Amino acid sequence: MSVKEYLIILIIVLIFAAAPLIILQEKKDNLSEMQEFEKYGVYEVKKINSEDGNILRVFQIRNTIGERLRGELDKSAKLDLCYILWYSYNNFEDINSVEVFSYYNNSGDMKIYYLYEIGTREIEISELSNATEAEVMAYMEYYYRKIVKLGNLNVMDENIPYWKEADNGYDSSNK
Repeated sequence: MSVKEYLIILIIVLIFAAAPLIILQEKKDNLSEMQEFEKYGVYEVKKINSEDGNILRVFQIRNTIGERLRGELDKSAKLDLCYILWYSYNNFEDINSVEVFSYYNNSGDMKIYYLYEIGTREIEISELSNATEAEVMAYMEYYYRKIVKLGNLNVMDENIPYWKEADNGYDSSNK
């Protein structure tokens, strides 16, 4: 085969390899804000004007809860919270704080799982605002520890079945 034939084959292969990537990127760019949020169980987003500034309220439903320690979120909820805050900060303008209301679907009976509130200034301090989407996913534990300390997390332990609590090594029967 000549060099010309190799070049033609190379160009054809590049076209077939690049076309799906371009189509996937175009499809992702066309997703609405709610479609992006829906990946993380968010069903409603409200922007509220108040005296203290604009508040973004995000409502989420979780169908499953993994094992967790008392007063803590399970791993997938931590990831969801980090992503919701990252996406809210980077895609909504003129907001002063973000409030996340997460509900747990307990066999059709909706119970509050957790409430979380943080100001946009605290999101900047946590460095979550400067992260890429891939970094949020990869370093979720790093960002989660920061945002929990800077914001206000209220986990409703009384609404979560006791068998969802991880064993932390403490046996209450040995008193």
